[in-house]
Amino acid sequence: MRDRRDVVTVVMEQHREMQRALTEVLELPAGEPRRRERLKGAAVTLACHAAAVERHLHHAVRRYVPDDADWLVQQEATDLLRAEETMKDLEFTDTDSGEFDPLVRRLLVRIRRHGEGKESEVFPRLRTAASPGVLADLGDAVRRVEAEAAGLRVEVEGCRRRDVIDRLLTALAEQDASPAVYQQAEQFDRFLTGDTKWTGA
Repeated sequence: MRDRRDVVTVVMEQHREMQRALTEVLELPAGEPRRRERLKGAAVTLACHAAAVERHLHHAVRRYVPDDADWLVQQEATDLLRAEETMKDLEFTDTDSGEFDPLVRRLLVRIRRHGEGKESEVFPRLRTAASPGVLADLGDAVRRVEAEAAGLRVEVEGCRRRDVIDRLLTALAEQDASPAVYQQAEQFDRFLTGDTKWTGA
């Protein structure tokens, strides 16, 4: 049987993966090349997470947590934008400079707060309101975004350019704009409102 994790589990794993990567960056000596490699890995996960949240999770929040949906979605978008801005600052800061570690700590705090907010405010309500099947379908949708980012991760890891987060966000946004993704998003919206059956196509 295919491994199916619900959206809460998948997104929480992304939170933990970003935190682990940033913690590892802090544990490595200043100037160690692996600091940049681990930072790139965290950038890929952050971009993938932001794309998946915008493409799928926000729709589910609006459908199943309607009373606070606008506030929750706006808070989510603000949290991720701040994290992305800090990541951009880090990409152009030398790993052995005095500014690097404080920026990593700032990003780590923002990721932790973002995760804690979602895990305490959004996920319990989503698990109460949505069926296990819907949550599993959402999890599959988020994992498809991860699959899209897998090729980008290989490209990023082999490139010496530092503008990783912007290139990733642009690439994932271009994939969002493709006809297939647009049709999938339309179908997913209809599924969440009960107008059709979700096929995951």
